Amino acid sequence: MKFRFETVLKVHKEKENLIKKELGVINAHIQNQTDRLRFMEKIADEKKEELKRTIGQDMNIDKMVLFNNFFTGVKLEKTHQEQVIQEVTEKLNLKKQDLVQSMMKRRTMEILKEREQTALKKKQQKTEIALNDETGSNQWRLNL
Repeated sequence: MKFRFETVLKVHKEKENLIKKELGVINAHIQNQTDRLRFMEKIADEKKEELKRTIGQDMNIDKMVLFNNFFTGVKLEKTHQEQVIQEVTEKLNLKKQDLVQSMMKRRTMEILKEREQTALKKKQQKTEIALNDETGSNQWRLNL
């Protein structure tokens, strides 16, 4: 016999799979944004080292302004990037909560299915025992 809420169970499984895919996309996005932030920090560190090397040499005001503008831009972009990562992380946490709820609903349906199957087995066993008892009593009467 088919579980009466089989379609609901399938819907919950599909929803769970969809949320898992969305989580994967969000995780990849966070990873890309984090990699971008690290790349910016690496470039800024390299430029700081270059600035340290050129400070002892002939340094003109144009180069100093250029370096200053670069570091100001990197600082602003780093702040923006950290904000993006924070927002995406919040979205990730919300999706995780959705996934937990979806998993709980699916598990509830699976438990109902297991209970229904157990009840059906018990009913079938009871029917089988009653049938065997009837068959046995009929054979006993025939043997008398």
